[in-house]
Amino acid sequence: MTRSPVFIGLILAVVASLNSVASAQQFRVYTEVSIPPQNPEPGKMQGEVVARSLTIFHAGRVFDWLKTAGEVTIFEPAHQRFVIFNGRKMIKTTIDFKEIDRMLASAKDETSHHAERLLSRNDRDSQTIATALQFQLNPTFKQSFQQGSLLLDLDSPKLEYHVNCGTTPIPEAVDAYMYYADWTAKLNHVMHPRSLYPASRMKLNESLRQHHVLPVKVQLRVDFDQPMLLQADHRFAWQLEKIDKESIQHWENKVGDQSLESLTFRDYQKAILNHASQAAR
Repeated sequence: MTRSPVFIGLILAVVASLNSVASAQQFRVYTEVSIPPQNPEPGKMQGEVVARSLTIFHAGRVFDWLKTAGEVTIFEPAHQRFVIFNGRKMIKTTIDFKEIDRMLASAKDETSHHAERLLSRNDRDSQTIATALQFQLNPTFKQSFQQGSLLLDLDSPKLEYHVNCGTTPIPEAVDAYMYYADWTAKLNHVMHPRSLYPASRMKLNESLRQHHVLPVKVQLRVDFDQPMLLQADHRFAWQLEKIDKESIQHWENKVGDQSLESLTFRDYQKAILNHASQAAR
């Protein structure tokens, strides 16, 4: 089955304040992203898994391994940056938070102007697209949270989040996870410009932060140009195992490997998007 760039960007968007307090926390999250079946049959596998990732919080940094892409992203809030490398393509790059915000602001202005041009047209299709774009830039949701069952819903006519939530024995973990998830949502859009603008995911993160819960199962339903339903299942573990620390050591060694070609962010992005485009054919 082929995957469009929009679909790939949506997966990454579904897949998530590190400070001096959170830097002492160590935990990991294993995530599976799947396409839930329209008519599930009892006893059969529920949904097609389209992405798997492992995210490890350790010593003030976050290491995210996207297994399906062979890519590791290292979130370094102390240095206000992401370090990214792809072991299959033997390339790496760095992008700082200021550059991400600059690129997002530019994308927002461009999208807003494009929506205004579409609204000036007289056809229904242009109006529909413009409305969807404007919603992505400034999303509004009807929110509900059930404290007893820890169910969180963010509803709108074109985009919905339905979340089964969980609690944590580490109070600072919620803020640490949400801060990371905010910046990852921003990075995903910068890396994959045809994906959803991050404002919707950041609204969800803010609601999770407000209720002091973590996402265990997230269903995202989108109905802009074409209906789409994705589900992310997150499994949290509150202690690191030996293999987690060995993985961190391996990734730290790998990112310092002189055989990895160091690219600008734009060149790295082109290499990744070209590979994704070829794989989707």
